[in-house]
Amino acid sequence: MRSPMHQNQLTLILGVFQAAFLVIFALYGSYDASALPSKEKNVEEAVRMTNLYPLFQDTHVMIFIGFGFLMTFLKRYGFSAVSINMLLAVFTIQWGIIVRGMASAHHGFKFTISLEQLLTADFAAAVILISMGAMLGKLSPSQYVIMAFFETPVALIVEHICVHNLQINDVGGSIIVHAFGAYFGLACAKAFGKKEQRGHQNEGSTYHTDIFAMIGAIFLWIYWPSFNAAVAATDDARQRAVANTFLSLCACTMTTFLVSQAVDKHKRFDMVHIANSTLAGGVAIGTTANVVLEPYHAMIVGVIAGAVSVIGYKYITPFLSEKLGIHDTCGVNNLHGMPGLIAGFASIAFLFIYDESRYPAQYDKIYPGMARGEDGKRMFDEKTQALNQLMAIGLVFLASTVSGYITGLLLKLKIWDQVQDEEYYADGDYFETPGDYDFTSRIVTSVSKIEVAEYNPLSQKEV
Repeated sequence: MRSPMHQNQLTLILGVFQAAFLVIFALYGSYDASALPSKEKNVEEAVRMTNLYPLFQDTHVMIFIGFGFLMTFLKRYGFSAVSINMLLAVFTIQWGIIVRGMASAHHGFKFTISLEQLLTADFAAAVILISMGAMLGKLSPSQYVIMAFFETPVALIVEHICVHNLQINDVGGSIIVHAFGAYFGLACAKAFGKKEQRGHQNEGSTYHTDIFAMIGAIFLWIYWPSFNAAVAATDDARQRAVANTFLSLCACTMTTFLVSQAVDKHKRFDMVHIANSTLAGGVAIGTTANVVLEPYHAMIVGVIAGAVSVIGYKYITPFLSEKLGIHDTCGVNNLHGMPGLIAGFASIAFLFIYDESRYPAQYDKIYPGMARGEDGKRMFDEKTQALNQLMAIGLVFLASTVSGYITGLLLKLKIWDQVQDEEYYADGDYFETPGDYDFTSRIVTSVSKIEVAEYNPLSQKEV
């Protein structure tokens, strides 16, 4: 039985955090000048709003519908998947704006908010929701919030180092969003893991939950080009990012179907692959979506991502769980982790595949560290930029695994409300559920496992 302290814990935590957010925004936050009334009509700001807002909305759909419904595959965890996804997103958006704003403030801790800050806050939310996928069904709502509280500043500090110090190109966030979120989640799962979480009776899907998960996958698939293009610096780079992402996703999807059938002994498709691996191409092309100039290069990246992702679900996820004790509920290593690493290494390769002359005046927009000064010299050459990209991959992997493992240990402390062993991957302890909850998610599933001989009275001959 959960103690009264644990039962009321989330109420207290959310109350304290929301009150703190209100105070911080009141004292230090303000809207950017572009969002305030002015005497003169600013045409440039109007154009920026027109161009950026649709991309922001598309990213919003990915965060709240795409990620949420993708995690509804668990047969007894649908309410939690969609609702906690929403809770963590809005928590991280507020917390992320504060952390990023104060870290980059030039006058004390004062920070301004514009459409760009809202968009990058959505990116921060994506990091947390990816980690949530690895821990799905194993944490109480209060533990999810605490995880987001600790992960967000680490992720944003690492992002700041990668973008502003190493000056890497990662336009779609495949390294600093997808890889970080995945390996933080895996390390957290390792530290938090116990044998009762593996092979649990509540873990698994039903026919309709897989369909709901596919709804999330399709929303993500459709809007992923906007995610990769949203922060591209120029119009041509934004168009390239959309086209490259779209082609990579198409090639990845065909490869997913091909490999999914090839690795199955009965030559059937696995819905886990169809709902997840089809998206890996969007992650794998993310870092270089604004770089790639040849369509077939984007398609090659998608093919590699799709194949690696399916192989990951088929062989690597069981190995991590059984041999290393890393239980990855959603398989985020296969959708976000390994494709994120592919994206990082592809960014190194494309530095040498494409010459600077092919990007007339836009090269320094893609690689700010390679911009030429007044003397014609650059801060970084291709080799140094490639090394920086590699260092960013290493930094993200190290920071995410270390901070994730420490967070997992903190979440095991008894002060936090813990999910009971028998209630892993289930909504019952934290949601008011309808009368058919147990019937549709437990009884029907159990009955479906029993082989019943079919009896058709119309086929019986009377003697």
